[in-house]
Amino acid sequence: MKLSECLNAADIATLRGVANHYNLSCSRHSKLALMQEILYTFQSKSFLHGAMREWTEGRDYVMLRLALESRQLFSPEELAAVFAASGADGQWEEALEEGWLFPTTRYGGRLMYCIPTELHRWLRSAIVQQFAEKLVTASEGPLIYQDEETALSRDVDVFLEYVRNHDVRLTTDGSMYKRHLTQVLELLEIPEAPLQGGWRFGYGRRFHDYPDRFALLYDYSYHTDLVSEDADGFLRLSEGVQAWMTQSAKERQRALVRFYLSLYRRPIQRLPQIALLLAHTAHRWTASEAMFAALSDFVQPYYYDSPEQIWQIRILKMFRHLGLIRIGDDENGQTWFQITELGQQLLTPDALPGSQEQTAERQRILIVQPNFEIVVTADQPTVTANLSLFAELRQAGVLRIYRMTEESIRKGVAAGRSLQQWLTFLHNHSQTPVPGNVERTIEEWDRLWAASPDNPEEDTLTS
Repeated sequence: MKLSECLNAADIATLRGVANHYNLSCSRHSKLALMQEILYTFQSKSFLHGAMREWTEGRDYVMLRLALESRQLFSPEELAAVFAASGADGQWEEALEEGWLFPTTRYGGRLMYCIPTELHRWLRSAIVQQFAEKLVTASEGPLIYQDEETALSRDVDVFLEYVRNHDVRLTTDGSMYKRHLTQVLELLEIPEAPLQGGWRFGYGRRFHDYPDRFALLYDYSYHTDLVSEDADGFLRLSEGVQAWMTQSAKERQRALVRFYLSLYRRPIQRLPQIALLLAHTAHRWTASEAMFAALSDFVQPYYYDSPEQIWQIRILKMFRHLGLIRIGDDENGQTWFQITELGQQLLTPDALPGSQEQTAERQRILIVQPNFEIVVTADQPTVTANLSLFAELRQAGVLRIYRMTEESIRKGVAAGRSLQQWLTFLHNHSQTPVPGNVERTIEEWDRLWAASPDNPEEDTLTS
């Protein structure tokens, strides 16, 4: 909706609020006079530049998030979630008096809030320009750089072909044996070495078992039903392969980008906005150090990962693997990158994962770790009450730590809960994907106990 349409649809009380906020000199009793004065005022670029400082004060992330969206209509729940994410709970209603947000029931009769088309376009341009002024760019980049294009989607094909032509045996925790893993990694276009130990969690279901790029490839294949970890201990192709084979190279790459953004956005909460900022501002070669400094409020530490590690490894390196950027070092060792043509096509607002319902997100207070420990990051009594049925408290304090054991799981089953209900609970309340070894072990216990003739909880387990 254009600004004139928003003003026409608004009631006179809303217009009076805008006029009073800016002390406009017009009659407060004539809707037409109010509309004309607000329209005239908002056409002034000098006014908008001054108002912009007020709109963004204490709400930088809010304005950035809304400006980068491809749409202008938002539900009250969405706005509340966006403002809450920046610590500005309840402030979104103040925007109605500032004149850049208007209520409307024009679409389906439901109350929605609209940013007028002209203001939305101007906000995006102004915010992106402000951000770009912080960057260091160049027309020419390093002599040697890396550009992986669509290698990741081609390597999905290589992985599927390997599974099709080999009997891939899985360990008891559901991961590939090192012999098979090494053979697969050697076949891929972009080489990686098997992990050599170290504590890893948070970036995927099999992130603790496989190196970064292959972990993303494998988790995507499992999530989209290209492969299945069967109960007999073998990895096999699954029903989704046929649909994958009919997709174009760009469709495959777009699906991988969307999966990455969805998977990594929990440990890197503002990843979708970082991606769009890069798409808008890195058309020229851009210094990585300057971009990281400009994004300092967006890249936060995540347990064992520092902001620098998140920027270099979880964002830039993975963007390179996804074909979104080309990257290299100059003769002074400074890192430069540039959005590729493929990146410009794929990093669109449509690639953003859908908005999460705020209440459900606040219930995600668990971090399930590969050693079967569960870290509780906030106080949610209903969540911890259910957690205590299947796990034992090992450490109290600000961060409580529970641990799942075979005995604690049996107690939960004896209390009348099934293991499938327990897994669903973990998936619903975990901030990051439940590690594959944990998921597979619980499923294996479910099968073994259900098949045991002397199992007293058989009916519960198989319900």
